[in-house]
Amino acid sequence: MAIRLSAGKYWLTSTIRKIMRCYPTVILFHRMAGFQDIFSGTKRGYWQLRGGISNLNRYAITVSMLFDLKPKEKIKDFFNYKEELGAFVGCLTNKSTRMVVIRGLRRTGKSSLLKVGLNKCGVKFVMVDARELSSPSRRSFESKLLAKLKAVKWLPAALLEKIESVDVGVRVSLRTDEGIWELLKALNPVIAVDEVQMLKGTGVEAFFAAVYDNTDCKIVLTGSEVGVLDAFVGKDNPKAALFGRGFVEIKMHPLEAERSREFLMAGFKEAGKSLPEDAIRKAVAELDGIVGWLAIFGNSALGSEPANALADSVTKGTLLAHSELQSFLGARRSAEKRYLTLLRLLAGGPMRWSVLKREMQAVLNERIADSQFSNYLKSLVAYGFVAVVGNIYEMPDPLLRRALRGGISN
Repeated sequence: MAIRLSAGKYWLTSTIRKIMRCYPTVILFHRMAGFQDIFSGTKRGYWQLRGGISNLNRYAITVSMLFDLKPKEKIKDFFNYKEELGAFVGCLTNKSTRMVVIRGLRRTGKSSLLKVGLNKCGVKFVMVDARELSSPSRRSFESKLLAKLKAVKWLPAALLEKIESVDVGVRVSLRTDEGIWELLKALNPVIAVDEVQMLKGTGVEAFFAAVYDNTDCKIVLTGSEVGVLDAFVGKDNPKAALFGRGFVEIKMHPLEAERSREFLMAGFKEAGKSLPEDAIRKAVAELDGIVGWLAIFGNSALGSEPANALADSVTKGTLLAHSELQSFLGARRSAEKRYLTLLRLLAGGPMRWSVLKREMQAVLNERIADSQFSNYLKSLVAYGFVAVVGNIYEMPDPLLRRALRGGISN
């Protein structure tokens, strides 16, 4: 979508202020007398633009919702994943489906699928992002869920009367546990939790087992750490709280090269901008189908030269991927060297289990037991840093590969 305003017809400063509140990621293009400049949609850019308004001949505000870095909420802004969206909507409308698990690599559109699907169906839902919680605990989760339930517009007045506001947080006039169950049984909303793997081992699993058994609520869970997510839903573990509860799994995946190209072309067309085919091709090759990385590049390229935008996007993405890996390694200091050796080997390309183990032992100049080596790999797979197909292990994130090939030091 492109919005073009004429200096002679509009009160520019107030218009800019309004639009920038609505579109925090907009790019401001303006042409001054004798030169051109580009500003991102920031307070600084706004004041600089305002200061030069007497010399302003023309400016345009260019927005591409495909390149918006927040999760999508509308179907028109959700690219390509029609099959996954259709499957998710089918689950939401099928009374026999009680639980849905959306999984996939980081930045492959799980949160967008969740929000677009829920909005498309028009179902009653409450959504909790586990990253918003003050602490990863059942108490914190139930408190957040209760606050979300209290805030919904479709809460009946009779139930609303049982909820009282206090200075700190929200509570039910009954005991919290009694109140939340009364609300869930009365409303039967879809309960959606984004990044639910963060709540593994907190008792939230038992909460959802009780929801599954004692209400008609649907449960939707998303996660990027495949093994941790499997553990949360009790896969292959009879002792787990959610073991035996049926669920439908929807997997998000990177875009193929041609679809990546189409995504970028569609975003630039929406913004009223065109890029050379060579610039598109380089971005597709570098970012390897991860839609989140592609969106970062597209967003940046709306306000800078393609080569600079790609370099900037790769740098930012590499730093982010490296930071996520460091969080994982921070809890495994005793084995950090072995994990890094494994990852650096895989950054060079896919390997079979036996070859990878042999190479790792050669680099470290030490013998490693098969069981210990397998545990290292299982942890990396569980947290989404490594993928395995058959007996072939690989690193799916192109920017993490770049970080480990020497783009960033430890």
